[in-house]
Amino acid sequence: MKLRHALLLVPFLGGVHAQDSKSQEPVMVVDGEAFFTWDEYVNSATFRDRNLRCFTQRVERDANLAPELRGTTADCSGSNTTIKPEYTTAGGKVYFIPVVFHVLSHSNGTGAIPASRIHAQIDILNEDYNALAGTPGAQGEDARIFFYLATEDPNGMPTDGIDRHQNDTWFADGGSYWNTIAWDPFHYLNVYTNNASGALGYTFTPQQGGVVGTPRWDRVVLLYSAVGYNSPIGPPYNKGRTATHEIGHWLGLEHTFEGGCAAGNCNQVGDLICDTNAEQTETYGCPVNQQSCGSVDPVRNYMNYTNDLCMTNFTAEQVNRMRCTITNWRPNIDQPVCAGIGSASVRNAGTNPNVYSATPPRLGVDQIYSVATAPYSAAIIFGYTGSANQLLGGGQTALIDLASSLIFQLGPLAGPNAEATVAIPLEPSYCDLPLYTQALLIGGASPFALTNAVDMTVGTN
Repeated sequence: MKLRHALLLVPFLGGVHAQDSKSQEPVMVVDGEAFFTWDEYVNSATFRDRNLRCFTQRVERDANLAPELRGTTADCSGSNTTIKPEYTTAGGKVYFIPVVFHVLSHSNGTGAIPASRIHAQIDILNEDYNALAGTPGAQGEDARIFFYLATEDPNGMPTDGIDRHQNDTWFADGGSYWNTIAWDPFHYLNVYTNNASGALGYTFTPQQGGVVGTPRWDRVVLLYSAVGYNSPIGPPYNKGRTATHEIGHWLGLEHTFEGGCAAGNCNQVGDLICDTNAEQTETYGCPVNQQSCGSVDPVRNYMNYTNDLCMTNFTAEQVNRMRCTITNWRPNIDQPVCAGIGSASVRNAGTNPNVYSATPPRLGVDQIYSVATAPYSAAIIFGYTGSANQLLGGGQTALIDLASSLIFQLGPLAGPNAEATVAIPLEPSYCDLPLYTQALLIGGASPFALTNAVDMTVGTN
């Protein structure tokens, strides 16, 4: 059985310090070689020779593995990727993945990373996996995969999604900690931060039997000093892209340089992806025009070994494979962050014209508002947090409470078929937000007219 991961067992000395100058204790020890600064470590020949950016090797199946969970399709197996429409993002489906960060620290305090860096790491993941505008990830393909710190633990109790343990053995990546503290891997992404056995991180792909749901294999491990934005490890690996890379493996992706310049069906050789150019070997730095297999190497891809600032994208086929992986290999990992699905219901009153409609507001999905304005020429749509049923002069009824909080205003929108599209952000704080909306018609023989209301609740798919 082939497992994709980044595990390297190396001796390590506790008591490390994230600093730029020489100290009495090293920040990392690899096979007896001591490194006294993070810069010295990441620029060393050992770092490259041992592939500590994300060390990858083959291991045989453990005889003690739990019963296998096998995918129900060969569309995204360990040897094939079949691109299918049902795995694209066109349908608007967003996958929501709850994350628990198990912070494993040394008794001297090393590795006790603050919550702010963990929150920053979640932000970086969502920038990269959702190609958010204004971020480096905007250059990539939107995977519509959203990560959030778990809000409920396996016992149903409230949590901030951060689980802390001080244990020197666990900090050194030993002691089978995963058997003790893992949260149900079928329903949570378990991320552990410690010294990562000398690598920046490692994980295992789910396309081999016995990985999904098995705490030993179903996990992501990150070097504590490389977590978050402007992390202590310093350039060039301090922008949180180690987590992006490793979780790419966790979602079924291989390295872009897998298989070198191997010829054959590009969905069955190398990284099993056709829209990532073949690459002879891993790339460090950011040589954007480098060619090793007759085409420009995918140095900006998250699944390469380049600098964090160089990484900017997943491709469309990588997104297809990741979404196929969730559908078939991790079918229970999608846990919507909102309590319910988005809803929109029409409410009418008296003589108000019933000409206004809207699609349900759902996180990460465009919402469409429509108003048939005739005999008026335009419409303005208002959204408040409170409802009303107040009869006004001229037979008009106000169906929104103007004393409540104003959430949005759209328009004026030109008629006779006024329409507006609003992008609902992937922002969990909007979950279950009630919205009471109504349109104001203007530009007619009468000063104005009020339409029916549309009452909404923000939710997920």
